[in-house]
Amino acid sequence: MNSAELAKVFKALGCRSRFSIVELLSRERLCVGAIAEKLNMSQSSVSQHLRVLRDTGIVQDNRCGYHIHYTINSSLLEEAGNSLSSITAEEPLSPCTEGNKVCAKNVVNTLKN
Repeated sequence: MNSAELAKVFKALGCRSRFSIVELLSRERLCVGAIAEKLNMSQSSVSQHLRVLRDTGIVQDNRCGYHIHYTINSSLLEEAGNSLSSITAEEPLSPCTEGNKVCAKNVVNTLKN
């Protein structure tokens, strides 16, 4: 997963309501009405949050009769987690020092390369 995709996933999950929806959907398939009831939110609010999560690929929808049930895309979330783990597994940059201070300019230049 590239950094732009990873940023979109974390931006979508950065909202407490959307994160709560994902937590709920990690346990069971639910329709908008059930999610709204369990989280004490309006159906329209849940629908808007689900749109963001669906557009990002975090949740998937499946029609079941008159209802649309939502599930999480666990493979995408696993991939995002693995991408984050790979970032933290890399060797940390060794900072340069200017006197006794860390030189932020040098760290930024190293990141660009």
